Amino acid sequence: MLDRQIFKKIKINKFKYLIFIFIIISLFFLIKFSESKNNTSQIPEIEESVSKVLVKKINAEKFQKSIILRGYTKSSREVVIRSQVEGKISVINYLKGANVNAGDQIVLIDPEDKIAKQKEMEALLEQRKKEYQVAEKLFKNGFRSEVKLSESRTKFESALALFEKSQVDLNNTKVIIPFDSFLEDSYVELGDYLKKGDKIVKVVDLDPIFLIATANETEVINLSLNQVGIASFKNGTQINGKINYISSSADEETRNFKVQLELKNKENKIRSGLSGEMQIFLKAQNAFFIPSSVITLNEKGDLGVKIVTNKIISFFPIEIINDNGKGYWIKNNNKEELILVTRGQEFVVDGESVDIEFQE
Repeated sequence: MLDRQIFKKIKINKFKYLIFIFIIISLFFLIKFSESKNNTSQIPEIEESVSKVLVKKINAEKFQKSIILRGYTKSSREVVIRSQVEGKISVINYLKGANVNAGDQIVLIDPEDKIAKQKEMEALLEQRKKEYQVAEKLFKNGFRSEVKLSESRTKFESALALFEKSQVDLNNTKVIIPFDSFLEDSYVELGDYLKKGDKIVKVVDLDPIFLIATANETEVINLSLNQVGIASFKNGTQINGKINYISSSADEETRNFKVQLELKNKENKIRSGLSGEMQIFLKAQNAFFIPSSVITLNEKGDLGVKIVTNKIISFFPIEIINDNGKGYWIKNNNKEELILVTRGQEFVVDGESVDIEFQE
């Protein structure tokens, strides 16, 4: 009986011990949980960082693209003056390399035989004229047939033609400059005997003068007659001009088209055969000017720049229309202004939110 009571007492004590252990463990975990919660509440929230970029506002401007063609100058006219009659040169009134005016007499071919010939033809003409007048009077009075009258008229007209020819030959002994020009070359000396067709002098017209170049098919479609251009030469001379000729067909070998710029050259300062270049201005268009450093590529490999709209990055594809060495002119694509990212564009992506700072 005693043993049974002792056993029962031990069993009760063991149960109390287990409850005690359970309470201790529960308190331990409760304390740990409370500490963990306090520690968690003390951890500061991590703020999401936002990229900052440097930007610049650019406005669309009028840009006039130009085409530059290289070529050479050529006189607008080049004429070799030849003798129209035979005879000996009796007078020379020119200096090789001088400027001459239209109407100047530069050479006289001895006219003595031409004067005698003219007098002879003048006398014959007077005789034939009188014969024709007598024949006409007799015909009216019925004393001369119509055939005889016709013969007299034919002789008169033939004499008139010979007289006029003698006058032309006499006039042609005076060699006259046909237009204001530069006397390029001389082929005769005083006392030379000339035959009809012999060369006397070569004259060139340098006002206007032409600058001739060639344009490929891409360039020529933008050119038209009377289009304004500037001719530039190695000595720094620049002259305004206009296109007065564009060939209608390309050269078979080069596939290029001939373009001719007409230039005023009153003082003949520009010589024929000089190298030069013509700058032809095309129609003005709206465009943006950007520095080369801002250009980047998107994931497709397209060329463009990064711009900001409402603090959001976007990729703006570009089409370059001119490179002046300091930057690029690009088409404005119907935009009047851009907030252009000038620094940090490589570290932001399309659609990203950014802070901006305007470039001073």
